[in-house]
Formats: sequence, structure tokens, C-alpha cells
Amino acid sequence: MTTPVQAPPTVREWSGWRTVLVVLGSLLIILGVGAVVGGGAGLWFHQQRDNAGYYTAGPERFTTDTAALSVPSLDVNVGGTEAFSAENMLGRARIRIESVNSGTPLFIGIGPADEVAKYLNGVGHDELSDIDTSPFKATYTSRPGGAPTSLPGSHSFWVASDSGTGARTLDQKVADGNWTVLIMNADGSLGIDANISAGATLPAVLPISVIALVAGGILVLAGIALVVLPITTRRTVTR
Repeated sequence: MTTPVQAPPTVREWSGWRTVLVVLGSLLIILGVGAVVGGGAGLWFHQQRDNAGYYTAGPERFTTDTAALSVPSLDVNVGGTEAFSAENMLGRARIRIESVNSGTPLFIGIGPADEVAKYLNGVGHDELSDIDTSPFKATYTSRPGGAPTSLPGSHSFWVASDSGTGARTLDQKVADGNWTVLIMNADGSLGIDANISAGATLPAVLPISVIALVAGGILVLAGIALVVLPITTRRTVTR
């Protein structure tokens, strides 16, 4: 009696489409993990707000021997639809200043960059050009000139302003435009020594973080499916 010879199992070759699926799945996993990590970092950052809902940096000490300290040409141009407007994406901005010499009244204002530039024309002042955070160091661009010919608070072009002794605060909705923040002694005298902190509500942080987490999870799951599918179907055994 002849013993039947069993045919060897048929092994399908690793075809091109399987390779494409594995490569595509791997890319989706990498992108998904990056999105999940970014979303998680965003949620952690969201928890760092203060009690008023602001993400805040500072206070730090800023000094100048001139008549004014400016943060020039803050160009805010989010554009797009109302859902992606500056107010909805960036929320409110808050700047707090307090003189190191408690009896010195300070002025802080934010206004259109061109109007503030006209006011500062011929006035000696320092423009904040860079900030290093570790350790803290502020770098200024010095603009030569003399004392102002008018008090900063006497002008009407300011979108928001505050002046006086003690802590002074600007709390303003962020709007599209080109703005300059100006800090001076309220009487226009030379020499500023103040502690300054800045913050914003950034309402877009939470929804963007959640979207990143969900989208990242979907990408990871889709990537795993694309990698596993060709591996599990690679070999078929026929008898």
C-alpha cells in the first residue's frame, strides 16, 4: 500500500501591497503617537492656569534709564472665520506692572503701533527686542531722544490704559491689528524700574488638545490594523 505524500504548505510571497500597508500603518502609528503626546502636553498646560483662567509668565524685573519701555509692533492677524478669530483663539491678554519703588506712579497703555510711534518720535526709550527665560534676561534696542513733551495719559489713542501707584493692570480682549504696549512713569520722568507679568487665556488650548488626543488615538488604531492585517494573512496552508 502506497502512503500518500502530503503536499508541502503553500506559502504566499510577501507581496507589494502588504509592504505598502505595513509602511503606511507604521507612519500612521508614528503620527498618532506624536498627536497623543502633543494633546497630553496641551492638557497638562491647560492645568497651569491661574485662578482667573490665565496662563501667566512672571513677574520679572524690567529696568531702563530712559523715559519709556515699549513692546513694539505686536502684529495680531489670526484671520479666518469668526470661530478662528483672535478673540476665540487667543482670548484675553493681561499685563500687570508694579513699580519697585512703591511710591512711583506708573502708566501702561496699548495702542495702535503707528500712533504710539508718533508719540515716541524724538523721545528716548528702550524697545524690548528679546527675552531669555533661563536665566531671565531682557534685551532692549535703545532709541535715543529726549523727554516726552506730553504725558502719556493725556492722549486718546489708547485702546486700554491704566496709571497710578501700586499694581496696575491691563486686561483686554485680543483683536486683530498692529499694537504697541508702552510703559512709562505717569509723569513722564526718566527711569523705570518695574516688575512685570503677562498672561493670556488662550481658549483654543483645550479643544485643540482634545482633538489631538482623539485624532492621535484613531491614527494609532488604524496604523496597528494596517500593520497586523498583512502579517496575519501572509501565510496560508493548503492540504
